[in-house]
Amino acid sequence: MSHFFYILLVGLPVYLVMVMLGRQLRRRWNVKMGAAYHLICIANAALAASYFIFDVGVPAERDKHRVVMAAAFMMDSMLFLTLFNRFYWEGYFAKKRNMVVPRFFTHATRLIGITAAAVLILQFVFGVQVPGLLAGAGLGSAGLAAGLALRPVIANFTAGLTIQMSKPLKLGDWLYIDSRLAEVMELNWRTTRLRTVDHTYIEIPNVDLVNVHLQNYSYPTPHHAIRITVPVEYEAPPNKVRRILLRATADVHGVLKEPAPEVYLKEFADSTINYEVRVWIEKDAEQDRIADGIRTDAWYELRRAGLTMPFPQRVVQYLRPKDDSDAQARHIADILGRNMIFGVLDEAQRQKLVVGAHKQLFGKGERIFRQGEEGGALYVVVDGEADVYVEADGHSTRVNVVRSGECLGEISLLTGEKLSATVVATTDAEVVLIARERVAEVLRESPELVEKLSEILALRRLETEVILAESQTQRSRTVVPKSQEEYANDFLNKMKDFFSV
Repeated sequence: MSHFFYILLVGLPVYLVMVMLGRQLRRRWNVKMGAAYHLICIANAALAASYFIFDVGVPAERDKHRVVMAAAFMMDSMLFLTLFNRFYWEGYFAKKRNMVVPRFFTHATRLIGITAAAVLILQFVFGVQVPGLLAGAGLGSAGLAAGLALRPVIANFTAGLTIQMSKPLKLGDWLYIDSRLAEVMELNWRTTRLRTVDHTYIEIPNVDLVNVHLQNYSYPTPHHAIRITVPVEYEAPPNKVRRILLRATADVHGVLKEPAPEVYLKEFADSTINYEVRVWIEKDAEQDRIADGIRTDAWYELRRAGLTMPFPQRVVQYLRPKDDSDAQARHIADILGRNMIFGVLDEAQRQKLVVGAHKQLFGKGERIFRQGEEGGALYVVVDGEADVYVEADGHSTRVNVVRSGECLGEISLLTGEKLSATVVATTDAEVVLIARERVAEVLRESPELVEKLSEILALRRLETEVILAESQTQRSRTVVPKSQEEYANDFLNKMKDFFSV
């Protein structure tokens, strides 16, 4: 029979069976070998046909058969090694034990397997006697020299294996190492690659990583504390400073509410008392921004409270700044004159109102005051802008934008009610506070002003009610707002009672 007949009769069925096996491997276990698998199928088909094509009794024919057999066995060893790596390293360790398998393991398995297959083919197919690997003193010396040369590689491999087994870190963990904060990006058999918060990459040999002191911020949970030191003057009462610094953490994005922030008196230094603010975060990449937000808000809070952050000084001469309180008082009185409510006062009354007023600074995003708090002062915006929010039914609605030259807290100041809105600075703002005692003094001297002020307050309240009624949150409310006259009478009675006029 012709060779072509044996190829169709024997080789083709073997090829088709191997192809069907490959499809099952791809569908059930997602093993994809591509064109290489077709070469394996062809080699096995050729081997099956060669048993009928070549006459092994003839030396020339036998040598051809051995070549085909060697090629098929080598191809089969590659298929076996691929399946071993797929089901053992990737299937068992990577998927079941959730370990990152270094590429070294798969490469080493393939190298050792191919070498062993080549030795076996030479030994049993071609009959070549392979000498022992350790035979001869020269080969032993060469092996010893190779071992010494590979010592760093073996050390890194062992360290990488230790990291994989004990799992002190994993991909995505944030580490503090060598005074740097970095994220684990890659783990392999030789090195660990990290990315710092500045997006620079550093590569550390595994043997160095297991011997260095490192902090894992992501284990056992991503929540951990950071500490910020804030120096404050000695004259400040510690309990007051604690309250101020806790307020400084309230609006910083990224600070967790639970566990709650804490403030500790850390030490009595040469010129300051150092306080330590401890807050909890979960986004390590934002540590610098969070620390910056706390320090910035702490500066504004301390400045408004009349406290300072001292520093060592060498200057012994004190230069008293020029007293500009009169100019500031005139400027505030002019602002009040343009205000709808306090424009009813004459110049002398406005000048008396601003006596003793003091300035405060608010940073962008800070609350100037909160709805439901006690009032007690008139807030005059000298510079900057702020948004006014009213909270009702669990929703917050912006009802106004306050700009330079406008006032806040008038209703609470004049009636004694709690503040009816929350005001948040949208830019850095300079605000002057006028004490309620000044207003009381002016109203007692001029009781006729009470009725005028009540009418203006009623108009302001109606404007707010209209905005709230138009919002989605307020459309379902059944409470009907009062008329302007009803509001005016209500305010008039409250002002008379509150200021005893």
